[in-house]
Amino acid sequence: MFTLKRSKSLLCSVTILCAISLLTTGCGGGPEDERPARTAVSGTVTHNGEPVDEAVIAFVPVDQTAGRNANGRTNAEGVFQMGTFEGTDGVVPGEYKVMITKFETSETPEALPEDDPNYDPNPKPQPPPENLLPEKYASADNSGLTVTVEDGNEITDLKFDLQD
Repeated sequence: MFTLKRSKSLLCSVTILCAISLLTTGCGGGPEDERPARTAVSGTVTHNGEPVDEAVIAFVPVDQTAGRNANGRTNAEGVFQMGTFEGTDGVVPGEYKVMITKFETSETPEALPEDDPNYDPNPKPQPPPENLLPEKYASADNSGLTVTVEDGNEITDLKFDLQD
C-alpha cells in the first residue's frame, strides 16, 4: 500500500513538472524567433551578356548598424538566391551595396610524405586565385551596384549584367 501511494505521488509530481516545463518553454523559442524578418531575393548574374557560373554575390548594408550582410552563389545558368543566416533564407530589408566575384578554381597539390623523393621541405607559396570578373565589382564601394530590399516584397528578377 505504501508503495502504491508513493508511485502515484511520484507520477503526479513528474506530470506536474512536465506540464510546467511545457508551459514555460512555449513553442518555437529557438534562435530563429530572435532573427529579424527576411525577404526572398533571387536573380541572375551575367558578364557581357553570358551567364556566370560559381560567382559569389555579397550584399553589404549601406547602414552597418541597421542591416546584415547576405550572400549567394550562382549556378551554371547564372541564377542565385540570397541568404543571411543559412542557405537561401532571404535578406533583411534595407539598402545594400553589392559586390560580385568569381575566382578561378585551382587544384591544390597533394602534400607529399617526407620520405617521398619529390618532397620539398620549403614549398613555394601558391599564387592567390585570380578574380575572373572585372575588378571593380569585387568592391561593394566601387561596383556601382545597389539594391533595396523591402519587407515582404519578394525579389525574383534581380539582374546584374557586369560589363568589362
